[in-house]
Amino acid sequence: MTCTGTPGLLEYQCVCTPGSAGADCDSVDECESSPCTAPGFECVDSPSGYTCRCQLDGEGCQAESSVCSSQPCLNNGTCVEAAGGFRCLCLPGFSGATCGDDIDECASGPCRNGAICRDSAGQYSCFCVPGFQGSNCEIDIDECASRPCRNHGTCLNHMDHYQCHCAPGYAGTAALPQRGGHYESCGFMSDFQAVHTHFCGFVTGVFLFFNKGVNCDTEIDECASEPCQNGALCNDHVGFYTCTCAPGYEGTQCEVDINECESQPCQSNGTCHDLINSYHCDCSDTGFEGAHCELDILECASDPCHNSATCLEGIKGYSCACWPGYTGQDCEEDVDECVTQPCHNGGLCLERSNPAHYGTQPHFPSNFSYSQAAGFLCQCQPGFSGELKLIPWTHTLLF
Repeated sequence: MTCTGTPGLLEYQCVCTPGSAGADCDSVDECESSPCTAPGFECVDSPSGYTCRCQLDGEGCQAESSVCSSQPCLNNGTCVEAAGGFRCLCLPGFSGATCGDDIDECASGPCRNGAICRDSAGQYSCFCVPGFQGSNCEIDIDECASRPCRNHGTCLNHMDHYQCHCAPGYAGTAALPQRGGHYESCGFMSDFQAVHTHFCGFVTGVFLFFNKGVNCDTEIDECASEPCQNGALCNDHVGFYTCTCAPGYEGTQCEVDINECESQPCQSNGTCHDLINSYHCDCSDTGFEGAHCELDILECASDPCHNSATCLEGIKGYSCACWPGYTGQDCEEDVDECVTQPCHNGGLCLERSNPAHYGTQPHFPSNFSYSQAAGFLCQCQPGFSGELKLIPWTHTLLF
């Protein structure tokens, strides 16, 4: 709109833009679009709209029986004759002088919660995103209504999905709805939650996907991490595990090696060495033998004592009880009673411990006996005499 005025006068003139009319260009010119298409009719603008009337010369008007006979109303609009013309009664969804304008019912945004509005003749349709329903997608669906969480899991309703808080020992895998033609797996959830969407498919650029095991129906294998040690057998239970330990181990995870030496099984001061599920007794330098050092070693079994001496068992050794006339650790030495030359005047000293004298020399019995082997006899030269210098046996054993 362009307005011009005369200086000094309260007058102005407006040149209206197409589609507007009036002194101030404040009214809409309904005839701007030339709605009257029937031959011989002209458009007359009015505050309430416009009318089509026959031109003054009447050319072409008389040939028509009615202004509505040409069916000027579009989209099944109803034509009604009016003073000097007609008007159209439009069906829902259309407007304009001849009902040629399709009304966009989606322009007001009737669809809620991210739904997509699709316009059609006289109406609209809402395509709801997952989790909503209703004519305008105004109702949030309660995904927990079907009680999807199993094994005593607790269901939490969220927008377009639900969440299961699983009881200990249960879990699963899931995926959440992703926009833009992609989906992303949630992977393995913790022991206490799993997420699930109620719908699987493709709606207007949104992928919806879910895996099995999302409703706390997957029992967690607590043995999968191999918690039991030292060859133990793992027993999986709901929410926990137990370990059956191999022999020689104990503890929750069989991590403790049992000390079999704690009961002090080795006797006679033997040294205990702990092994796996066993022990070993070191009996060295104890004088004992056996699995527990419980057997006294029989040192006399090898008959170590000589000259008919008596072997006496001891701890870590033995001793020999020698007959008189013998000495040494094993009674192996014959005491030489003649070394001091006890016989006088050239007398010959004969040891009683020499078996060769028995049965061959005077005053010696015919048979040798260790009980009479102590002492000596003097065999005098002719012209001399004296005691035989016998050393009596006193029944005393020498050690």
